[in-house]
Amino acid sequence: MIMEFDEVYSQERVTRKFTNRKVNEKLLADIIERAQQSPSLLNSQPWKVYLLAGDALANLRKEVMQQIKDKVEPHEDFVKMLSLNWDPYPSQNMAAVGASQPYFFHNKMDLFTESNNTMFNAQDVAFLTIPEASPAWSVYDLGVFSQSIMLLAINEGLAVMPAHSMVSYPELVRKYADIPNGEIIGMAIGLGYKDKAAEVNDPKYVPARLPFKKIYKFIK
Repeated sequence: MIMEFDEVYSQERVTRKFTNRKVNEKLLADIIERAQQSPSLLNSQPWKVYLLAGDALANLRKEVMQQIKDKVEPHEDFVKMLSLNWDPYPSQNMAAVGASQPYFFHNKMDLFTESNNTMFNAQDVAFLTIPEASPAWSVYDLGVFSQSIMLLAINEGLAVMPAHSMVSYPELVRKYADIPNGEIIGMAIGLGYKDKAAEVNDPKYVPARLPFKKIYKFIK
C-alpha cells in the first residue's frame, strides 16, 4: 500500500497498543534500509538498529515488567549524555500535555500506564543506538533517521510508537539485543498493526500544538 505524502504525514500518530500480528521481517529490513538515505552530519551515519521480535522481545518485556513491579527507577543511556535541565519554554509545553491527559483519556490513565508497562504490546521493536563517543549532532541525526523509519513504516500501512520508556532499562535491552557497551541506546520504535478496538487508542486524543505564530518568525 503506497500513499501520497500528505496522507502519510497526516497519519503520523502514535499507537498506544498494537495487535498480536507480527510484521514481515523482509518488510522491516526494507524500511530500515531505505531510511539509511537520511542525512547526517558529514555523512557520519552514526546510527545502528537492533530489531527485536519473538522470544527475545517477549523475554525482554517480561524482565522490564518485573523491574517496574520492583519499582526500579528508569535509567536511560541518554540521561548520562544529555542534560535534563529543560528550558521553561518546553517545560511549559510538557506540563500542558500532562494536564490534558486525564481529559483526553477520559480519566482512564490506567489504560495508558498498563499499555506503557507492557511495551504497548508491540510485536516488533527497533532499538536505535549511536556510539558512546558521539557529539550532540549525532543525537540530531538519530532523530532524523527515526523520523524516516516512521514515515516509511506508515507508508507501508504500519503503525508506530516511538517511546523512551522502552529503553528505560538499557542493560536488559543490551542483554537481549546483544548491543555492545560502546553504544548508547537512544530510542525504541514499536512497529506493527494498530489495535483499533483498544480504548487506549482513542483517536480523539491528539495533543494540541502551539499556535503557529509562537514558533515561527519570518525575517527579510
